[in-house]
Amino acid sequence: REFCKRSNNSLLWSTSMNLQTPGSLLIFGIAIASACLGLPLRATGEPTAIVGNCAEFDCPELLNELQESFPEAIAEAKSQCSENQFIGMNLWEQNESRRVSLACWNGERDNTAGYREGISLGLFPVPGEEDSFGSSWGCSDRLCEEQVTTLQETYPEEMRNHEIQCGLVGGDLYLLVSEAEQKIDIQCVFSAGVILVDMDDDGVSDGENSQGTFVDNILGSFPLH
Repeated sequence: REFCKRSNNSLLWSTSMNLQTPGSLLIFGIAIASACLGLPLRATGEPTAIVGNCAEFDCPELLNELQESFPEAIAEAKSQCSENQFIGMNLWEQNESRRVSLACWNGERDNTAGYREGISLGLFPVPGEEDSFGSSWGCSDRLCEEQVTTLQETYPEEMRNHEIQCGLVGGDLYLLVSEAEQKIDIQCVFSAGVILVDMDDDGVSDGENSQGTFVDNILGSFPLH
């Protein structure tokens, strides 16, 4: 757990784990966050409440709808929130696309600091708006953009799955091209172990008490064309 103690500017922790299902990377990220915060890998009991800002939706009903679409990821997220904690939900818009962020909040408020702490449980698409959900590709040149386009045309389902996987943890996607090995790795870079802060007890994050650490994970590989 030494990496959890360092700032996110000083560390990029790598793994070659190949995650195949849309919920796998979220589970992986939650496990890292749990390790960083000293939480058990799997909490016991059910969260006491589900609150937050869910726009036109009822929050508990929205969570049930998300579980229908992402059963593995939502079940694992719930398991990280124990009976003395509660789930907070926030529906928000970014780049004309709506997202639902989940957090697990401590049941007790820190009276000394004047706020409640929690951890992120991931990002999800608003039901019915799944087509606009997914991480963007961090391309800085035309060659990268051309490679992404080629891969999307050749492997549409696999590439879409990677976009969803990385989107669940709020990450960014990158291509790692190896001419020597004639392959392209798909890399998702995201932040884990962030400690969120809720100042007004509404179940919605008002900021961060710790930025956590960056994690990069290889989601899969394709032959170089």
